[in-house]
Amino acid sequence: MDCFVTKYDTDCRKGAECAVLEDSIMHKGRPVTAGSMILENYISPLDAEVVKRLEGAGICILGKTKMDEFGAAGLFASLPSMSNGLCASQSGAVSAVADDIAGFALCNDYTGAVSSYAALRGLCYIHPTYGTVSRYGLIPAVQSMDQIGVVCRTPAEGFRVLSIIAGHDPKDGAMFPEADRNSEFGIRNSELRIGAPGNVMAQIPDSQASAVSEFVKEFTAVEFELKYFETYAAVMQVLCCAELCNNISRYDGIKFGRRAEGYEGLRELYTKSRTEAFGADVKLAAIIGAMVLSQENYLRFYDKAMRIRRLIKESLDFNKYDAIIMPTGALALSALPRLCGLPALTMPFDGGGVTLIANAGREDVLRVLA
Repeated sequence: MDCFVTKYDTDCRKGAECAVLEDSIMHKGRPVTAGSMILENYISPLDAEVVKRLEGAGICILGKTKMDEFGAAGLFASLPSMSNGLCASQSGAVSAVADDIAGFALCNDYTGAVSSYAALRGLCYIHPTYGTVSRYGLIPAVQSMDQIGVVCRTPAEGFRVLSIIAGHDPKDGAMFPEADRNSEFGIRNSELRIGAPGNVMAQIPDSQASAVSEFVKEFTAVEFELKYFETYAAVMQVLCCAELCNNISRYDGIKFGRRAEGYEGLRELYTKSRTEAFGADVKLAAIIGAMVLSQENYLRFYDKAMRIRRLIKESLDFNKYDAIIMPTGALALSALPRLCGLPALTMPFDGGGVTLIANAGREDVLRVLA
């Protein structure tokens, strides 16, 4: 596939490291669309913090890659079954790395669809602890889960890139405290315990369960029950749709973005611009978001989802295990690190993919496990 939305006319010096950006990351003077017609012809007014850090490290940026509109396709593509395999994202960022066009790619994967597609193409995806990488210059989609991650060929390459783009940025008010980050890698993998959630393994195809079992053989396996797992997909849908609905409300055809023609009055301008420019997944997310945030449904859906999200995080006990292993696939299987702001490493394994999830700030554990 042609992975680029915008390919730069850039002469990278011989031997320079090359990267691509998902088209939700701003690069000053370049188009940025977040995969949506509503932002056609919009030019970035600034550089994202990650762009400044890449360029400061001498890395050449080749262009912007295709993405699902505002990343929303992953909310609906893999529900409700656990047995329907990997998410069907057509991420240009993944394709650019898989096809050796770029050494790595940066993107925002709040649903897990990109990481699943990366594993399908034989690549890795590093989802950092929430607040580890500045989101300044990232077009917001789901702010409580937005986090720029790395598509890479090997975990070692990905963690090296993460060391370049990570670090405190006062322009992002949700940054993870630097004092809580663990940058030491003195752990031995023989000391690490991997938690394998039995209730999840019972719901996935045998091929995925076998891959998980094979991976944990090299470590101390701790079987446990992942509480509230049956609610993961619903909680993700409610919260993501609510936040996405709020974030796309700014695209009304007036201040910036695409404006419809042939309208009469302000209401028709809003309606025609949004109807023509948004795709089906974003429209569905907006409708669900408006419904769960409405006065009559707020407590029933949104407030309850927020309470369950807190219970999910409180139910995890990293004193019993150092990391949790999950197969890649449906939305529910990708939800845990996004809901709880935890670091995760997705990588191909035994014909499929596995995701390792560590406690907040413990990317060092993931690096050793890889």
